[in-house]
This record gives sequence, C-alpha cells and structure tokens, in this order.
Amino acid sequence: MSARTFVTGSIMGALLLGGVLVLAGCPRGNIPEVTEGATTEQLIDYYSPRSIEILPFTKPRSFDDDAFPDGIGVSLRPLDGAGDPVKAYGTFIFELYDYRPASGRHRGQPLQSWTQPVADLDDQKRFWERVTSTYEFQLSWEGQPIPPQKKYLLTASFQAPGSKRLFDEYEFEFRVRREDILNAMSEPEQP
Repeated sequence: MSARTFVTGSIMGALLLGGVLVLAGCPRGNIPEVTEGATTEQLIDYYSPRSIEILPFTKPRSFDDDAFPDGIGVSLRPLDGAGDPVKAYGTFIFELYDYRPASGRHRGQPLQSWTQPVADLDDQKRFWERVTSTYEFQLSWEGQPIPPQKKYLLTASFQAPGSKRLFDEYEFEFRVRREDILNAMSEPEQP
C-alpha cells in the first residue's frame, strides 16, 4: 500500500466515522412540529404575483435572425409580496400605443394588442427564462409593422384567476439606422 493510498483511506475513514458519530448524537423525534403559521390562502397570496415589471430589454426585435424587426420582444418579471421574481399563471395582455409627449399619460392612438395566456406547465417552459427569472414574449406585428424613428408606449396587464389585475407600462424608441437597413437588404440570403 502506497503512502498516498494510506493517507486518502485514513481521511475517508475519519470523515465516515465523524459522520456516524454526529448522526448517533442527534436525538430522534425531537423535531418541533409547526403548529402555527400561515394558512394556505396566506401562502398563495404571498407567493403569487403582487406586481409586474416590463424590463428595459423590451424592444423591437427580429424573430427570424434577419435585420428587420418582426415584432416586440418583451422581457417581463412578476414580483411577489417581498419583491422577488415569481412565476405566474393567468393571462397577460399587451397593448401598444403611439407616444404622446404633451399628455400626462402619454398614451396616444392604440396600434396593436396581444393576449398571451400562461395556463399550464408547457406555457411555463415556453415563456419562462430561468437565468433571468423573467418571462420572454415575442409579440409579432399584426398587419403593418410600426414605423421606425418614433417613440411608443407599451402597456402590460396580468390577471390570475380570482385575483386583482396588475399593470405596468414602458416607453421605448424604435430607432433604425438607414445603413443597417441598406446592409441587410444587400446581404445575400443564406440557404
């Protein structure tokens, strides 16, 4: 037996013996029972969305990897009562408006709306982004795309069964450089 094998075996044996002694010293059955605490309704209320937040990553995007935006990529985060990200089950409604600078609400003419239910586990897997703890929605243009070089207002609402409706809004500018469009138009199509 080599010295290295002996040392490794001794260390493993000491760790195993220490673990057995710790477990032997733990009293069994002395774990306190939780007899008081939050009710089921209180837990549901606490771990359900209390607000929604449209994040600054929201902007017009291409969904097919070309240079022309196909719609709006929305990054949205539901927050629980403590302000932590939480998953949501219910219906999201998005509305896009022209931006009116001279108005207190800045909500101009309505342009488009989208309804996106998140009703089951498949929807969660489709829209939930684990790394950022956000929902990612692709809202494709319906009919005519919105004109570039303008400012817009996107509103979002969320309604879960039996709960209050939650709202947020986000202002963004849709800026496209002429050079980018010309370059995209001159690039050959990939097979």
